[in-house]
Amino acid sequence: MKTLLKISLLVALATMMTGCLQMHMDTELKKDGSGTMEMTMSLSQVVSDVLAEGAGDDDLEDIGKIMQMSEKELKEKVKGHDIKIKKFSTDKIDGKESIHVVMEFKDLEGMSYAMSQIQGSGESEGGMAIMDLGNGQYALRPYSYNWPVTEEAEEEVIEEESMDDMDPEKMQKQMEMMGKLMGAMGELEFSMKITVPGDIITSNAPVVEGRTSIWTINSSNMMTAGGDMEPDIVFSSKGLKMKAIKE
Repeated sequence: MKTLLKISLLVALATMMTGCLQMHMDTELKKDGSGTMEMTMSLSQVVSDVLAEGAGDDDLEDIGKIMQMSEKELKEKVKGHDIKIKKFSTDKIDGKESIHVVMEFKDLEGMSYAMSQIQGSGESEGGMAIMDLGNGQYALRPYSYNWPVTEEAEEEVIEEESMDDMDPEKMQKQMEMMGKLMGAMGELEFSMKITVPGDIITSNAPVVEGRTSIWTINSSNMMTAGGDMEPDIVFSSKGLKMKAIKE
């Protein structure tokens, strides 16, 4: 299942062998299920140069689309899904191309849809949702919403399916790209934080601080940290009234 974490895994796991990027996602849920999400992503000069040359790699090209997105474009993409873009900026920080987005959402379905649009690859399925476990507990877990696939997304799928992955010229270009990127391995840094409004009972995050679950990938743990990147957080529903799906 392709979830909103596709964007996280896209830039952190699918490119873990390249490093050269930093990404931080911080999501905070309120008692009614609304909340805020803050995302910052930056690329080293090495990746920026490779993208400028023409990456020859679908994952890196998707990252390039994210970095080129404008605030106006993002607002248009999330229109009608109860999303407010509070901050949006693109800049160079310490010589790295960066994008910073802060948005408010009414519920996790809207936030999940927004993230699927940010990733720019036409995902139609997934994200996260609140499950009502029926025992005084909620769970935040991956969920398939099955939104309609856009015409643009269908065209991208057709293009991907018709691509000859074994084309020698493309393979040579990707090998050259990997050679340029391997030297910046140590720059890889990805972190994701999710804060829930009730006391946490269980979480698959490696680090839990109060009501916040934290996942981190860097050059030292990137070969072992990818197993539990899709959140599974069970927390108390006491005093909460959230839009939830019956388990």
